[in-house]
Amino acid sequence: MSEALRSPSEQRHAIRHWVPQDTWYKPAICALVVQLSRLTMRGLNRLSFAGRERWEAAFAEPQTGVLSFSNHVSLFDDPLLISNLGQTRYSEVRWIPADHINFFGNRFKGMLFSCGKCVPIIRGGGLEQPGFSFLLERLGAGDWVHIFPEGGRTREVDARLRTPFKSGIGRLLVEAQPIAMPFYHRGMHKLLPIGSKLPRWGNQIDVLFGEPTRFDHDCLQDLNSAGHRQPAEQWQLATEWAQSRLLKLERQVLGSEQKSAAELK
Repeated sequence: MSEALRSPSEQRHAIRHWVPQDTWYKPAICALVVQLSRLTMRGLNRLSFAGRERWEAAFAEPQTGVLSFSNHVSLFDDPLLISNLGQTRYSEVRWIPADHINFFGNRFKGMLFSCGKCVPIIRGGGLEQPGFSFLLERLGAGDWVHIFPEGGRTREVDARLRTPFKSGIGRLLVEAQPIAMPFYHRGMHKLLPIGSKLPRWGNQIDVLFGEPTRFDHDCLQDLNSAGHRQPAEQWQLATEWAQSRLLKLERQVLGSEQKSAAELK
């Protein structure tokens, strides 16, 4: 597949069911999904945030795009969890990359997930494909984009981060220069474990927000001590930076869990 969908015409055909333009019905359907997700998470589970003020600070500059990124452990991470972080107004709901086969494989799926501001990404299609270009445009316009940099749900022991991260996040950071906002969540892996067909309610979901960082030219220069000039090299540096930020949050969360478990003994 990676070779078959390299040409622009083949990629356009692969994402033909995507509806990126605004339609009259998109805001209503999106708002309904957001509200149902909030009801589900807050009514059937327990949700807590640490450092929520840092999350709010990331959105303090309306003209600057925000690129949030987190671990990915459950099919329900988005929209159930992510919907509890933003607003119900369509213009303020996040954009998110999604696999073009699973989410845009036919006309109905394409319409539905386009309403949810999903953007098709072709696995193996490279970083110059239409979906990444669209996400760059949205960040440049000051929108919020969320990405799961692992490239899929983790299957690591204890739902730990799967590394190395995919380099798509690096391109978005380098070229859009957004506010980078990491967060790490814990508990979603119990809501719908990989292999389960039915959700398990009554879980405690904890979210730890990191520090918002403007990933501008100066930030990249600090990372690029070797003077790499090729875009792919700079994207890789930014990817490694994002990975280090999320791993730091993971260590904090898992360390707190281990400390609490030891205190209970």
